[in-house]
Amino acid sequence: MSLLPVMVIFGLSFPPVFFEIIVALILFFIVCRLLQPTGIYDFVWHPALFNTALYCCIFYLISLLFV
Repeated sequence: MSLLPVMVIFGLSFPPVFFEIIVALILFFIVCRLLQPTGIYDFVWHPALFNTALYCCIFYLISLLFV
């Protein structure tokens, strides 16, 4: 986990990992949009598993930046 404090927005408190998830999700959508025209999904056995693994890798890299 990161050492960032809990963020309070309009009376709702959000843990730091929430913002890491949001940033990773935005980067995931950008990377998916860039990968679709390349035809990489033709070589992938299971696109949903590939997307899940891609999101996990992006989230891990983002969480390393915030620690």
